[in-house]
Amino acid sequence: MEELKEPLIGKEENLEPIGTSSESCSTDRIPQVVGASAPKVNSLSLDESCSIDMIPKQASAPKVNSLSLPEICSIDWIPEVTCPSTPKEKNKSISIDLFGERKELIIDFDEKLEPQAECCIYRVPRALRRKNEEAYTPKVISIGPLHHGKDELADMEKQKKRYIIEFDKRIRAEKWQQLINFIEENEKGIRNSYEENSELKKPEFITMILYDAVFIIELFLRRWERSDDDFLLKRACLANTVWLDLQLLENQLPFFVLDGLHKLASPYLDPKNDDRSFIALSCEFFRHCKASEEINVKAEDILHFTHLSRYFKTRKAPEPEKEKRDEKKRDEEKRDLPCAAKLQGSGVQFKCISEKASLLDINFEERKWLGIPCLKVAELQIPRIEVEDSMESLMRNLMALEQCRYPRETIVCNYVYFMDTLIDTDEDVNKLAEAGIISNSLGESARIAKMFNDLCLEITLDGSNSLGESDRIVKMYGSHYAGIIKKLKNHYDDPWNHAKATLKTTYFSNLWKGTGTVAALLLLVFNLIQAIWSIISAFA
Repeated sequence: MEELKEPLIGKEENLEPIGTSSESCSTDRIPQVVGASAPKVNSLSLDESCSIDMIPKQASAPKVNSLSLPEICSIDWIPEVTCPSTPKEKNKSISIDLFGERKELIIDFDEKLEPQAECCIYRVPRALRRKNEEAYTPKVISIGPLHHGKDELADMEKQKKRYIIEFDKRIRAEKWQQLINFIEENEKGIRNSYEENSELKKPEFITMILYDAVFIIELFLRRWERSDDDFLLKRACLANTVWLDLQLLENQLPFFVLDGLHKLASPYLDPKNDDRSFIALSCEFFRHCKASEEINVKAEDILHFTHLSRYFKTRKAPEPEKEKRDEKKRDEEKRDLPCAAKLQGSGVQFKCISEKASLLDINFEERKWLGIPCLKVAELQIPRIEVEDSMESLMRNLMALEQCRYPRETIVCNYVYFMDTLIDTDEDVNKLAEAGIISNSLGESARIAKMFNDLCLEITLDGSNSLGESDRIVKMYGSHYAGIIKKLKNHYDDPWNHAKATLKTTYFSNLWKGTGTVAALLLLVFNLIQAIWSIISAFA
């Protein structure tokens, strides 16, 4: 060889902050995808389309410190994937002669004009993105082609290279070829998973998918192994940002790619992780369940991490209630559901149910108090919700996924819409917080009220008409909460419930008021009895 080939990892580049130590190791292989084939030495070919070239170092060549590793580390050979060049296909087009000026109009239809059946990773609609662009944009790391190559995300590319080196210690040399072959065989399916066409050529596309997938797998393994000394995991702020970025709709890899690569590499991973499937590692990383809990979801049923989050938030969602509505009652149904403060004014009590319940497991109950029919207790049960900085971004991406893929099954959108009807002002937030339903980590209650009020802007619900003719409540009647809304409105419309609530608030709001009220009533009863007895005695 005339010159030494350099790996894809840049020369003399710090992959960790100064002071971070690395274990003594021998890094012998780094995957690289190139477009043109180079002269091969000791080529290990696994199929006709791609091969790994073993390019040995020359004895006379000076040592190139291409990796930021201790001096005892060295690179003896570099696997290089070569893809045979294929002649470019002619673009399909329609040529039309325009009459009059006889100009030719060329209509190109070679480009993918609509998403394929496998499409599951979408660009967020512009109407939603305009409301809060930051909520849909990754802050530190890009995954997949939609945000690939952005300058503001370039720093994390160094960490991807570092994780490639660390992952290389877990597997054998020949495994790199199998991983690359898997991506190449599924390249068309991977490209079709994205709504937007990627302009990356085959070698660059395979390299990008490999780097992103290996980074995610290595990150999940380190989290499972509790590697607290890792640069990404020991900094809580950075780890939380990466955690959120990996759940953004535009920042995804198809789940079958990650699961397939993990299965290929798993026989050579750490033995204590062999029994952990990738779906289990994913659930543990995103805190969907505890490590000891049984996971019932199958990997083939999950599209990507955003879809995985939606699954765990909606897995116990009740079936939509279908009921025939009388057209004469349409005007009554158009009235909005009262907010939390007004509902409490009609006697509705709010109760926080178990944290293990699904986010959508909302229920409304009316039960007799002490068996007295005229004294009923109305209780609205809502699961506890943690309102923190990342919640708005996560909810917006789940809602965007439903708008793009599940327009007739907008379960999360319906839940947020229901909460939006309950919350109008900070007073409503305080009512729900007092009941333990909302855990406020944002500080001001007004911020939470504004967040819920803004989340449903430009959102179309599953029960709504595509022409925009249906109103807010008519939309909700096609949702999972139709029956709950109807019961709440019937309860609110009953004036007897308002009278009971006022009586309770005025005279029995606390122990002292209640005791004083009871004492006054007893005194009144005794005085009345005495008066009646005096009258009877006078006539006798």
